[in-house]
Amino acid sequence: MQIIDLEQRLDQLISENRILQDAKAKAEETTREYNYRRDVNDNAIAEEVQKKDLETRKKDAEIQSMRELLSSAEAEVARLSEVNDTLARDQSAGPEFEQQHRALQDEHANVHQQWQQDRQELDNLRNQHAYLNTNMEGIMRKEITRGLEDKEAEIRRLHEELQLATQQIRTLQQQILDTKASSADWLTVHDEDYFDTACQDLCSHVQSWIKRFSKWSDRQPCLPSSSLNDEKLEARLDNAVLDGSDVDALLAERTGRRDVFMSVVMTMVWEYVFTRYLFGMDREQRQKLKTLEKILGDVGPGRAVAQWRATTLTLLSQRPQFAQQRQQDTQAVTATIFDSLALLLPPPSEREPELRESLLKVVSLAVDIAIAMRCQRAEYIMLPPLQPEYDENGELTRKVTFNASLMNDRSYEAPNAELEARRAVVKIVLFPLVVKKGDDEGEGEDEIVICPAQVLVVKPREKGKRVVRMQSGAMDIDDARSERTRGSGAYSQVEGEGGMI
Repeated sequence: MQIIDLEQRLDQLISENRILQDAKAKAEETTREYNYRRDVNDNAIAEEVQKKDLETRKKDAEIQSMRELLSSAEAEVARLSEVNDTLARDQSAGPEFEQQHRALQDEHANVHQQWQQDRQELDNLRNQHAYLNTNMEGIMRKEITRGLEDKEAEIRRLHEELQLATQQIRTLQQQILDTKASSADWLTVHDEDYFDTACQDLCSHVQSWIKRFSKWSDRQPCLPSSSLNDEKLEARLDNAVLDGSDVDALLAERTGRRDVFMSVVMTMVWEYVFTRYLFGMDREQRQKLKTLEKILGDVGPGRAVAQWRATTLTLLSQRPQFAQQRQQDTQAVTATIFDSLALLLPPPSEREPELRESLLKVVSLAVDIAIAMRCQRAEYIMLPPLQPEYDENGELTRKVTFNASLMNDRSYEAPNAELEARRAVVKIVLFPLVVKKGDDEGEGEDEIVICPAQVLVVKPREKGKRVVRMQSGAMDIDDARSERTRGSGAYSQVEGEGGMI
C-alpha cells in the first residue's frame, strides 16, 4: 500500500515538475520578448535623439546666419545714416554756390561794360585819327600808332580776363548742376548689400517653391531622364550633376530630386532672364543698343558709357509698352519652367493653378533683380552655372573642387574653409555666382563677389560612385555667349557685353 502511495506521489511530483518547466519556459519566452522590445525602443529612442541633435545643429547654424545678417543690417543702417548726413551737408552748400555764381555774373557784366567803353574809345580814336590824317598826318602818325597799340594791348588783356571769367562761370554752373543732380538723382542706385540680399531672397523663394512642387507628389515616382522625349531637358538634367553621379538615382530620391529641380530651374532662370541685355525688350532693340554700347565703349570713357547705359535702360524700362512686353515674357518663362518640371513629375491637377501662380511670383522677382542690375552704372553679372565636361567616351574629364571664396555649401557638411582645405568635390550648383565688375561709377575692371554660388558637395560616403554618360550635343546652353576663365579656373565669366543677348 505504501508503494502505491509512493508511486502516486511520484506521478504527482512528475506532473508538478512538468507544469513548473512549462511555466519556466513561458517566463523565459516572456523575458526574451521584453528584452527584444526594450532593445527596439532603445534603438528608436537613440535614433530620435540623434535626429533631434542634427536638427538642433541645423537650427544653431540658422541662428548664427541670422545673427550675421542682423549684424550686417545694423552696419548698413549706420553707413546709410552717415551717407544721409553727408548729403544734407552737400545740400546746405547749394546757396553758397548760387551766391558765387551771381557774383561772377555781376563781374562778367562789369567787364563786358568796360570792354564796350574801350571799344567806344577806340572808335573815337580812329575817328580822330582819320581827321588828323587830313591835317597832321605826318606829325601825329607815331602818337596815334602808340595810342592804338596801348589800346589793343588793353583790349587783349580785357578779352583774356573775359574768357577767364566766362570759364569760371561755366565751371560753377556745372558744379551747381552736379550738386542739384546729386541731391535729386532719379536713377535708382543700389549697392552690393542690396543685390546680395536680393539674390539670397531669390534663392530662398526658388527653394521653397521647389519644395512645395515636389511635396504635392511625394508618393509619385519621378520619370527617369532616359524616358523623356525632350533632348534639351535631358541635357539640362545631365548638366545638373557635376561629379558624374547618376541623375536618375537622384530623381528617384524624395530629397535628391529637389536638388536637381533647383539646379535646373536656376539654370533656366539664368538663361531666359539674366542673360538678356534688358529683359522685356524685343530682340531687335536689344541688338541695336548692344551694338551702340560697343561703339561708345570704343571711343568714350567707361564712366560715360556706364552712365549712358544706366540712364537709357532706366528710361526705356519705364515705358508702358515695356511693362506689357515684360509681363508677357515673364509669363512665357514661367510656363516653360513649369512645363519642363511637369514632364518629370506631373503635379496634381487641382494644385497646378496655385503652383503656376506662385512660380510666376518667383520669376517676377528674378526679373526685377535682373532689370535692377542692368540699370546700374556698375556691371552686376550672374555667371553661367557650372557644367560637367566629358570626353568622347563619356568619361568625366574634370571635377570641380570647392572654392570658399566663390561658393557656399548648403548641405552643412562642414565649414567652407574645411571643405576647401580637403578639396571637396562639388556635386550640384543650386544658385549661380553673382559678381560686380567695376566701381559704382562704372569704371575699372576689378570684380568682387556679391553672392557666392550656393552648392552641394559630395559627401565622403558618396565618393567612388561613377557613371559613364553618352556624349550629348546639348552641353552648352548658348554657344554664342563669350566666356572667360577666372584665375582660379573654377568659373567661366560672361563678359559684360558679350554675355548679353
